[in-house]
Amino acid sequence: MVSLPEPIASFVRWLPSEFSTASVLKRELKARLVRPFVRQDYETISYGERDWDTLVVLDACRYDVFAANNPFTVPAERVNSNASHTSDFLSANFAGDHPDTVYVTASPQVANHGGDFAHVEHVWRDGWDEATDTVLPETMTDRALEVAQTHPEKRLIVHYMQPHYPFIGEAGADLAAQGSFLDGRADRAYPSVWERLDAGAADEAQVWDAYEENLRIALPEVQRLVEALDGKTVVTSDHGNLFGERVSPLPIDIYGHPPGIADEELTAVPWVELPFEQRREIRKTETRSATTDDGDVEERLESLGYV
Repeated sequence: MVSLPEPIASFVRWLPSEFSTASVLKRELKARLVRPFVRQDYETISYGERDWDTLVVLDACRYDVFAANNPFTVPAERVNSNASHTSDFLSANFAGDHPDTVYVTASPQVANHGGDFAHVEHVWRDGWDEATDTVLPETMTDRALEVAQTHPEKRLIVHYMQPHYPFIGEAGADLAAQGSFLDGRADRAYPSVWERLDAGAADEAQVWDAYEENLRIALPEVQRLVEALDGKTVVTSDHGNLFGERVSPLPIDIYGHPPGIADEELTAVPWVELPFEQRREIRKTETRSATTDDGDVEERLESLGYV
């Protein structure tokens, strides 16, 4: 195992403060330190090039957690995403022109990194739940079904926010200050749940339970969606999520899903191809950009811990 040079090691040890900018800096520094040492020596998938009529994306869903809670009769295949962060997922898979595809999204990241689609439904813009600081699964399913009726001849991407935090279940409610983002990273009232874990200020088992609970809350809504749609539906994730795993020879534990880290465990996601009776007839039309200069984008990204 590679040891850190003592000046860097001392600096990392100096940054565990729970309620200060230091915890944010510590997590980002650790990601920067390990990034050059992570090597991709495994095969990844290209989402847009795979065969599907509807692609259901569960944000930051680990393969192992999904496999343990899979509600479908079809087992989940373990595949590796070509991204470790939603922004990377969008840039790698859905940049450019997609005239045959409609994107329904709870994630504001699509507004900054998405390409051009036949239609983009920014559910985070008017379907945001202020009590939980996210888009609830039932809101996503309702909106996706409406969009599917309006665009019956399109490929459909439905991007749920769960199991990504904020945690919306009872276990998550027990996590005090799981993440309050008022004016960006430097001025947060509290660090994110991953920064708190990194600082030893949160219980890892409790956070794991809250994360898994988020997925369990979302899955019935995913089932409701797929049962109402025709064509071939695939359930997957944009990337996984780390709980203190080591991704390089350096003795550094990583939490969350930092961008640009091609670690095999971090990118391991489920791929579930559901049975179907008839394929959807897909047609191309003119496209519109997914990007927007809506001022709510930054506010929503802050609520989700991205900025």
